[in-house]
Amino acid sequence: MRVIYADILFMLNLAVNYLILLATAKISAVCIRRLKLLLGAALGGVYAVAAALIAQSLTQSIWIKIGAAVLMLLVCFGRERGLLRITLIFFAVSAAFGGIVLAVSLIGGGGAQEAIVPVSLKVLLPSFAASYAVTALVFKKLGRRRAGGFVNIVIKNAGRKSEINTLIDTGNSLTDPISGGKVLIAEVDALAPLFKPEVVDILRSKSKNPAQMLEELSGCEIAFRLIPYSAVGLERGLLLAFKPESITVNGRNASGMLVAVSPNRLSEGGIYSAIVGEEIMEVLAWVK
Repeated sequence: MRVIYADILFMLNLAVNYLILLATAKISAVCIRRLKLLLGAALGGVYAVAAALIAQSLTQSIWIKIGAAVLMLLVCFGRERGLLRITLIFFAVSAAFGGIVLAVSLIGGGGAQEAIVPVSLKVLLPSFAASYAVTALVFKKLGRRRAGGFVNIVIKNAGRKSEINTLIDTGNSLTDPISGGKVLIAEVDALAPLFKPEVVDILRSKSKNPAQMLEELSGCEIAFRLIPYSAVGLERGLLLAFKPESITVNGRNASGMLVAVSPNRLSEGGIYSAIVGEEIMEVLAWVK
């Protein structure tokens, strides 16, 4: 008869859940908030203890398991856009991790039960590394196409801040015609925390063109201006843009970049809320 220690079971599941949630956040390219990940992992640990020691008949229901997983995701990523995609990635990482743990355990001479409790570090660490690599490869192959990846951009202006998940689009060559500097294009909703409500209302207006909006925003504390752009099906258009007080890309300073306001959604699934050209890689000192 196997003896299960609640404290060991909790800590083991805390560690495993944290690694899976961390992998989910990295593959989904969302901002990593480690305290939230820890809280979500702890919630999973409590569920594991309850399932093993308190109410096995209740907690073994597939719907209870799914509900516990969804609750973990809401704690960690409840405010993120593209929650459905994040959820799919979480289950994919979990499935890959469980399968690889079982395979490694069986190869090492253990049984199916030994693959679950307890799990040694020599099984846990390589299994997690393999599951992360496989899942990241699958989802990033599906999501990149024209993209060069994702970056986390933080914009600050007049005491306000907005944090935006941004796609590096290798097909985006928009630059400031005056300075030649890089231009970030972001959705109105993503930039809303930077503006007063009346400014957001003007920017969201569908009945006004950018020139009319600029005239109405002339008394705004933020100095907007117009920059030209072209896109598929549009030979020449205008975007409202402004220069924020500070902007960082993955924590690195990118001062001098302009921020243009997109009148349309940039991502159907809400995976990202802004796009920037591959020139941003110079800021990050990335080498292709």
